[in-house]
Formats: sequence, C-alpha cells, structure tokens
Amino acid sequence: MSRLGQLNSLDSALCSSSAYYICAALYGTLARYSFEDQKFEPAMAESFESADGKVWTLKLRSGTKFTDGTPYDAEAVAFNWERLKDPALLSFAGYWLSQMTWKVVDPLTLEITLASTNYQFPWALQYDLGSIGSPTAIKAKGEKFATEPVGAGPFVVDTWVPGSQIQLKRNPGYVEKGLPYLDRITYATVVQDDQRVNALRAGQVDLTATFLKRFGRELQPEGYGVHAIPLFGGTGLGFNLKDPIIADPDLRQALLHAFNAPQLTAAAYPGDEPPDAFFPKNSPYRDAAVTYPKFDLTEAQRLFDAYLAKTGKTSLDLEMLTYSPAPIMKQVGEVVAAQLNKINGLHVELKPTENAVISRLFREGKFQISVHASVISQSPVTVYRTLYTGGDLNVYGYSNPRVDTALDTTIHSTDANEVAEAWKVVGAEISKDVPNRLFAYEQDVILAAKHVHGVNPVTLYAASPELLWVDK
Repeated sequence: MSRLGQLNSLDSALCSSSAYYICAALYGTLARYSFEDQKFEPAMAESFESADGKVWTLKLRSGTKFTDGTPYDAEAVAFNWERLKDPALLSFAGYWLSQMTWKVVDPLTLEITLASTNYQFPWALQYDLGSIGSPTAIKAKGEKFATEPVGAGPFVVDTWVPGSQIQLKRNPGYVEKGLPYLDRITYATVVQDDQRVNALRAGQVDLTATFLKRFGRELQPEGYGVHAIPLFGGTGLGFNLKDPIIADPDLRQALLHAFNAPQLTAAAYPGDEPPDAFFPKNSPYRDAAVTYPKFDLTEAQRLFDAYLAKTGKTSLDLEMLTYSPAPIMKQVGEVVAAQLNKINGLHVELKPTENAVISRLFREGKFQISVHASVISQSPVTVYRTLYTGGDLNVYGYSNPRVDTALDTTIHSTDANEVAEAWKVVGAEISKDVPNRLFAYEQDVILAAKHVHGVNPVTLYAASPELLWVDK
C-alpha cells in the first residue's frame, strides 16, 4: 500500500491529524463508519447509544487487551481522553474535549455527556477520540511511545524504516473474531500521485489513494477497484478575514473576479468540473440561484482601482501560502498567482511552505491568502468546525449568523429534510460570502488492484485495514 508523505509519530494522541490510515491498524477505532451502509457500526466498542444526542453510553467489548497484555477497558479510554487535554500534544480532539465530560460506570462502560445535543458524535469515536493506546506503555515509554506504539488494533508494528516504509503484522489477539484477514500490510512512502498510480499499475503496490479524480476515470476501465468518497468542501483559495487588508470586501471581490476556475481546472484537474459554488451541481444541497463571482478581469480591475482610490494606495503587495511538499498544490498556486497578477497594480507573491509551518500560521492567523484544502471530510462536524463563528478549524475568521444557525441544525436535528434544508442555506451563504473559493471538488479516491477486496473507505487515504482481503 502506498501513502503520501513522511511518518514521524504513531502516538495515539496524534492519530486524527497524522497517519490515521496506519493508526487505525495499530489502535483500531471505537466506531467504524460503513461506507456501503452509510452508518456507524461497532469496532473496538461493542455499542454507542444515546436517547437524546446529549448523553451517550459507550460499551466496550469484553476481553479486549492491548498487545502488552494490559486491559483495554473504560479506565484506559478515560486515561487516553484525559491525556488529549494536554495542549502540548496539539490534538485535534480539543473540539470535543471542550464540550464533553465522562465518567466510568463499570469496567466496560463510560457515560459521556455533551454540552448540547450532537447526533454526529460517533464521528469522534472513529476519528478524534477513537484511537486508544495502552496507558501502561504511554507512562513507561514517554516520548518513545511515538515510535514504539502499543495498541489493541488489528495489527502491530513489525519493522519501520523512517522515510521509506513501515511493515505491520497481524495481531492474533485482536478482539473482532476472524479479523483481520491479512497477515501483513506494508505502507510505503510515495509522495507524488502519478508515481503512486504507476506503482499500482506495475504491481509494486496493491492499494493506493489520490485526490485526483482523473486517475479513477483512467483505471476503472482497466479493471482496477475505484472507491470514491464524496467529501464536503475541496481545495481552494482561502482568505484570512482577520487580516486588515483582506478584510476589505471590495478587494476580495476584485480577486475573485480575477480568478479563472475553468483555466485552472484544465491545467491541474483535467476532466473535472470547475467549481462555481460551494456544493457541486449534482448535490442535493445546492441552491442553483447562488454561485461564486464569475471570472471578469475588467470588473476585477474596476473593483481594484476603486479599492486603491478608497485607500489612497497606488499599488498592493499580497502574500499567498501553499503547501511545498505537495506538487499539485505548488502547481495550482503558481497558476492562481499568475491569474491574480493580471490585475494592474497588484503583486501576489506565492510562498510554498512546509505543512507544519502553514498549520502554525493558520492557528495564529498570520496569513493573507492561501491555496489549501478546505474542509475535505466525510464528517459534517468538520464543516461545522471550519465555518462556524469561532470554530476551532475556522482559520478564515469567518462569521455569518445564518450559517451558524443552519450548522446548528445539521448536528442537533434527526429530521433528514430539515437537515437538508440547513445544508442548502450553508451552501448558498458560503457561495455568496466566499471565505474560501473552491477550485476543486475533492473526492478521496482509493485505487485497488484487481485481487484486493473488502475496501471500506473511511477517510482521506484510508480504508479499514482489518476488512481488507486478497485473492490467493
């Protein structure tokens, strides 16, 4: 199996932000989303239930043990969740931890109380709160736990060559009877999408993944398994609305009118649909009457000249960040910068930056424009956290009361029609306000060799490892 990027830590506390696809193999997850059935099912947990969406009962499977022989029980889960509160860990679980309390009811049961109703809580049991490490090992190993992980998942680390590959072997004591099917899984580091696809075609890997939908269109007629997960959001041009210059709506409108989505799509995402609103045309949540500002360089120049006159400036320099390790991000960043720089008097400098640095700059609000993935998740909770006023993933500083009200409905309501109408409001408002102008509707496309089966795609670059099997 080929994967993207370097692997530095397998600490269970960082699994939702780093190497989830491997962490799921080592630690398992409390809940597992079935892509085929479109619902959650038990995994490390036996059940997770709530009558009101606020108080949840989590029951663990009896007899589960970590690979060091210690019990995987309610106290172990509580220990891991308490550990996630350490700000030094920079865990993505902070959103949930800030609004939940829990108590151990008995050795296999926890009662979780949320600050308000949230029927999307099972997503946390798969992602942010789902990876549970051995408390004994965490205490004994300290910092070494990041490279010497101990979980109770379907696999354990066999060999690890940093920067190259990690090989896992079957955990014979895994709690789900009959699983995993495979004896070994090897994850190899292959950064570029075309290299990963070529490795699949050459038989060097059995499973890989990409955001580029064109590879799925190419490989499906050749008989490869193509498993595409529709995701909220996509990749786009983001604006820091807290920056005093970018906060000017006339300037942002000028930039948006200078952006040529069809040209960029043809260059970087050939064959894809150029986004013209937050939701694509085939989405049930799309409001057909509301779209992004259209490409119009004359209007862009008019608006920009008006901005200069209003502010007394004669020109403007802006900085645009993009991810340096991802070749596609650098490519699209160069195209976008060239498009915006067609406005006379404007100079946009592209700054390719390491992932960790960009993440810090986002957290600190120290950027103007960015080319990056926005939202990109199966989980509606991620959309909530990204677009809600004050949301912990809301790097844009975006705030819209109508969006907030609609997003509240998406997590508080169990009425499908009511939730669908709320999403329409979100899509329309975001398409008008444009804190992020999408230029690619993303799908996580998992590509499998013809002999690979049991692919349950669960998130970016990840399929449930315990369910995979191959023809003999």
